[in-house]
Amino acid sequence: MRKVLIGIGVFVLLVAGVGLGLKFWTRDQTSTTAQVIDLLNPFVTQETVYVQTTSRYAQRYKDSTGNSMDYAYDTVSYNAQGQARTIRYTAFGKKIKPNHYLAITTKGQNVRQWAEVAWRNIPSAAQVKLK
Repeated sequence: MRKVLIGIGVFVLLVAGVGLGLKFWTRDQTSTTAQVIDLLNPFVTQETVYVQTTSRYAQRYKDSTGNSMDYAYDTVSYNAQGQARTIRYTAFGKKIKPNHYLAITTKGQNVRQWAEVAWRNIPSAAQVKLK
């Protein structure tokens, strides 16, 4: 019985170690793999980050209907404490207007949603970095 409990304990520690390690490995990666790993990783928490939009997109592709174009943007984002992280967000069916600000809800590299936000609604630590 003791060996079984030790085996279970080692397995739990191994899974936790892999989950924590993947949290740091995916940081600043804009690949789909990183987004899926963070989506599934229970050690990655949800947070809101802020970006200034640009006209430069990283990727453009037809949407699933083939009727319009989707645009993916890679950009440096800042959380409420001013910590930077590169993320990729997508505008479906349109280009983003440059020189606006977005609040983006993420779970690590996985973007849940984004919305335009006024400068006054951005935390001051993020404002300092976005100037």
